Amino acid sequence: MRAGRWRPAAAAAVLLVSGALAGCQVGPAAPAAAELRTGAPPWDAPRDAVSYIDKAGFERLPLDFSGPSPYTLTIAVTVDGKPVQVPAGIGVDKLRAEQAAVHTHTTDGQVWVEAKIASEHPTLAQFFTLWGLRYDAKCLADACTDLKITVNGTPAPWNTPLTRNAHVIVTVRH
Repeated sequence: MRAGRWRPAAAAAVLLVSGALAGCQVGPAAPAAAELRTGAPPWDAPRDAVSYIDKAGFERLPLDFSGPSPYTLTIAVTVDGKPVQVPAGIGVDKLRAEQAAVHTHTTDGQVWVEAKIASEHPTLAQFFTLWGLRYDAKCLADACTDLKITVNGTPAPWNTPLTRNAHVIVTVRH
């Protein structure tokens, strides 16, 4: 065979391999659908955070975004009298390098709010959606007795806004 000439079988093999490679996905897989959990704690941070970011109504922001006026607050959760750890990585999708304006970095209950505009006030309901938990005026996950919210020691509505330096306590029983 002279240089520059292909055999039909070799040409077919090259086309087959290149076609197969062209169908391969480059980058992370599509995220799983956001499903709000109802089981008992402990609750980890959702792995495919972008689905939960979308479900909570947040814009997907780059991981290094800090917003014009970032602030923190703390959230403590107690179910049946036992503290529940707030996990690191809520609202953070490291695989896709995106985050929500509301997210956690540590397991101490500190929540970061890094919104695009200072007047944006995300809510506790949005936070629990980011965490992947069912949350409404009566229930947190499957605990639906005596849901109480306090902010800085004062009773607050279930969908209270997350404000600078607030200490939010959520208590509920089965």
